[in-house]
Amino acid sequence: MAGYTKGFPLDFNQAYTKAADFCAFQERCLSEVKLKLISWNIDRSFIAKILQQLQQEGFINEKRYAVNYAGGKFRMKGWGKIKIAASLRSRSVSSVFISEALQSIDPDLYLQTLETLIAKKLQQLGNDSIENKQKAALFAASRGFEPSLIFSLLKDITLSDL
Repeated sequence: MAGYTKGFPLDFNQAYTKAADFCAFQERCLSEVKLKLISWNIDRSFIAKILQQLQQEGFINEKRYAVNYAGGKFRMKGWGKIKIAASLRSRSVSSVFISEALQSIDPDLYLQTLETLIAKKLQQLGNDSIENKQKAALFAASRGFEPSLIFSLLKDITLSDL
């Protein structure tokens, strides 16, 4: 990011280069880049043009962002689809791209992750009483997993299964 003079407003080319560098570092969504441009005090008349050019050149791709974000949050943080979708909505990602991102998550791995999460929580709580199953269900729900999946798993599980 050489060539930027601190304290002086950036011209269009400097602002575009800085934004491209920002996008090249990691996958970004449109709203995130727009907020960053505003925080850099980029001339408002440049922002729409910069965002459009970044999209045309492939630096910003909402579908790619949504799929990578969903996969990363699922694999690394163990988030469920509800929490992932809410987070993507908060970033103004299109519902079409959110739907595609959630479909890209492997259903078998998703169910296995939920089973592991519930099993660990029940083992931590000590027994499979109704109260502990409720606590495990609330825990899984707080991670963004669907209540129907949670309860279908919990109705058949006992501590001896763990």
